[in-house]
Amino acid sequence: MVYVCKIDCQVILLLSDDELTKYIPIYGDRIAVKDFCKNQGGTGSKSKKKKTLLQKIRKRLHPSSKRNLFKTKKDIDESSSDSDDNPSTSKNIGNDHAAKSERRIELGWLMKEGDRMKQVRGPTGGGTRHLIVDKDTLVSAIKETALKLYFPEGISPRGKIENFVVDIMDFKRQSANLDLSVENIYDRSKMRLLRFYLLTVPKERDNTEQEKNSTTRTKENEDQKSVSQLLRLENHENNSSHSSYNEHTSLNMCSDDEIQFGPVLADIDDIYDSTIPLNDIHTQSDSQPENSYIANDPGIITNSLGIIADGPGLINNEQLFLDPFHSVKIRVHRGNLMIEMMKIFSDPTIMYATFFDVSMILPTGKAEEGVGEGIFRDCLTEFWNEFMDNCCIGNSQKVPTIRHDFQEEQWLSIGRIIFKGWQIANYLPIGLSIIVMENAMYGKFKSDLMENFLCFITEEDKTLFSTALKDYESVDNDELIEALENHSCRSAVTKESITRILLEIAHKEMVQECNFITDAWAKILSQLGQSLSYENLTEIYSKMEPSNRKVTKMLHFSDNLSNLEREVMNHLQRYVRELDKVLLKKFLRFCTGSDLILDGKDTITVEFVVLDGFGRRPIAHTCGRVLRIPRNYENFTIFRSEFNNILNTSVWVMDIV
Repeated sequence: MVYVCKIDCQVILLLSDDELTKYIPIYGDRIAVKDFCKNQGGTGSKSKKKKTLLQKIRKRLHPSSKRNLFKTKKDIDESSSDSDDNPSTSKNIGNDHAAKSERRIELGWLMKEGDRMKQVRGPTGGGTRHLIVDKDTLVSAIKETALKLYFPEGISPRGKIENFVVDIMDFKRQSANLDLSVENIYDRSKMRLLRFYLLTVPKERDNTEQEKNSTTRTKENEDQKSVSQLLRLENHENNSSHSSYNEHTSLNMCSDDEIQFGPVLADIDDIYDSTIPLNDIHTQSDSQPENSYIANDPGIITNSLGIIADGPGLINNEQLFLDPFHSVKIRVHRGNLMIEMMKIFSDPTIMYATFFDVSMILPTGKAEEGVGEGIFRDCLTEFWNEFMDNCCIGNSQKVPTIRHDFQEEQWLSIGRIIFKGWQIANYLPIGLSIIVMENAMYGKFKSDLMENFLCFITEEDKTLFSTALKDYESVDNDELIEALENHSCRSAVTKESITRILLEIAHKEMVQECNFITDAWAKILSQLGQSLSYENLTEIYSKMEPSNRKVTKMLHFSDNLSNLEREVMNHLQRYVRELDKVLLKKFLRFCTGSDLILDGKDTITVEFVVLDGFGRRPIAHTCGRVLRIPRNYENFTIFRSEFNNILNTSVWVMDIV
């Protein structure tokens, strides 16, 4: 009987030598058979499996026609035959999740002027905006997005949104169907990148209002020309020049503001009389509206020609944009300055102002005659001094604290004051902790939290916590626990946990508790964060902080001094070197209007005058940073005593002599 055994190459490779002897008795034949099976049957099977796996991977990774680049000719033939047998698989082969759910679009702004549509460029508030939207987004949603981009808070450099009729246009500059989606328009147009336009058409006014505005503008232009001629004539006669905020216009020329004590001596100050206050020229101007009497109310804002705005704390938007210099006049009272400044800056249109003509009202109700950029610096300084006292906590570094009477609107006003103070006067309130400013400008902080926290707490706690961080065993445990309880610490402190606990307390008191405030400020100050890096901000904080050495270097004297003047010069330099931090800031504010060293303004020009008796006192011109001091002092102690009396005076009066 013959047995037929179905044994293939794989089975032979699995048999042992003894089992294979039953079928192949000769040893050499067995070796030859096994070698043949290895080269034919086993390897071929593995290769086929490997090839099948690679085909699956290629098909998954390259569902498009480009997958043929990774196939052999045989693979291509097989795949083509498969697609012929099953036509439904020839389209959309591969990963279904790879289909795009978002599309790119562009937005532009068209302004209709007469019969023409003119594109609004970036420098004037327009420009092209690039967006990524869901493919199912409707044109109506794109219209709303465009309004938010070009009219933030309903306002743009071209005016308020209420003054325009608004529509959305497609890439052909035709009115778009609001019910279509982005995907529908892409499918119909076959465009590679869709572009939409926000079309704004100014609303028509009645003829009476147009004639009234035309008359007002004509009178404003005439007043502007007359003021320019007077200023040029006055400057020519006196052969002197004065600092101005804008070099391209004489309207913004800055007159010298003086801080004076004692009787006024006209013969000394004749050389500073060459600038005419704009208020004197325009207070009786025919172009003022009938309600001009409200100019004496606090918080009134006017344009550069003295035209009164619509009401307290509000800017006439039309007048502001018609004014080519965007100059805004404000009136505030000393003693109530913080509240009035917040009321003025509550109007978002104040952000378009490029110059502030500030008028300070004394407690007696009389307006100071001083005008110019020095007054604005003094106004900022007084505002932040009041703010630090009323709205902040902390020692050498302050952190704003929540108040029940300050909602988001009030904190936004303060954010605008920070922004415009830096933009116009290079003034940043460095009394605020840099941690707070970084959170408001960048959304997070990078400065050392522990270092700033030690400057935030009291000197007693600072000494105690610093010692505990360096040598925990040397600190009285009861005293340390009591200090931590004052900061609402709820954890048991040990040598290993003291650093962690202090950092947690620092984060709570300097970041978390003022988070609502920094979030409000971020809506304004994030623009500063785009132009100032972390390193820039740290450098600004360092440069603006006054020190005795810095202020002494700022003093500039003439090369030709008499012996008497040189002696007074030595008195002044010695006096500045010996000032404490509080008096040093008062001295700097007395000379410049600011208690900080502002960028690019690093010189105080010292001049000597002849003043005797009761009239002997220093005179500061804050606009030009000029300090004029008498040349005759008996000794240093008398010089120091008289200067200290002036710096400790609670009210300084700004006058034009």
